Amino acid sequence: MTAFEILAIVLILCGVLFVLLSAWSMVRARDALQMMNVFSPATGMGLPLVVAGVFFHLTGRDGFQWWTLLVAALTIYALVVVSSLASNTLARAVYQSGAPLEPRTDPQDLAAPGD
Repeated sequence: MTAFEILAIVLILCGVLFVLLSAWSMVRARDALQMMNVFSPATGMGLPLVVAGVFFHLTGRDGFQWWTLLVAALTIYALVVVSSLASNTLARAVYQSGAPLEPRTDPQDLAAPGD
């Protein structure tokens, strides 16, 4: 095994672990806002790690290519930007819809006056 293959395996497994742990946490979440919060590690770290792992796998197999690096970098950038925008939009929609929240969830804790 080459160093690229080992690095690819480690990155992909870490990314998959982030996604699986986030999915397991979503099942345990009590309301929609908590579900949005626990899925952030999957979209913010898990998927970019998988993309980086695929990049290193392709680099080890085919050699370094600028095109592959550009596609991987743009994909990671798009994942981070789109996931943060989508999370913000969905969380705002959940809050404005009046969906029932877990009593321990305090979406206004930043707006509350300081103690």
